[in-house]
Amino acid sequence: MKIRWSVLYLLMVMAMALSGCSGKHLKVQDDNSLALGSCFPLPCCVSSNAWVPYNYVSPFELAIPEDKAWPLIRKAIFDMPRTRIVEEDSVYIHAKCTSLVFRFVDNLELLLLPDQHLVSVRSSSTFAIFDFGANFWRVHKLRSQLEEAGVIK
Repeated sequence: MKIRWSVLYLLMVMAMALSGCSGKHLKVQDDNSLALGSCFPLPCCVSSNAWVPYNYVSPFELAIPEDKAWPLIRKAIFDMPRTRIVEEDSVYIHAKCTSLVFRFVDNLELLLLPDQHLVSVRSSSTFAIFDFGANFWRVHKLRSQLEEAGVIK
């Protein structure tokens, strides 16, 4: 009987953890501004809004005006291998990135914050609790590419 409760508890914790790493995480704040969600404190996600240090990546600071930067950021995401943009508008991009070997699908989200001249970023695994750094490296590569192109600082 004790083992059954332990298994049930473990399954519930895993379900909560998996749901915390998946899906769209765009939310409306109290002042009606948009923000990307943070990360559940598991190593399956990185975000510029994360409160846990190992989940944190700094937001992208724009080096050029927003109206010129946003199409270049969109193109950089569109050109990423095994990545498709599933939702976008004038300030938000949500893309699905598929891993090469196991075909896991991760979410990549960017939110333009024009008042702050920043782009908030979030990359999270849909399924795994541990991603072997895939989300961190995805954001790092995108950052490097955009810095090289002079889009961000």
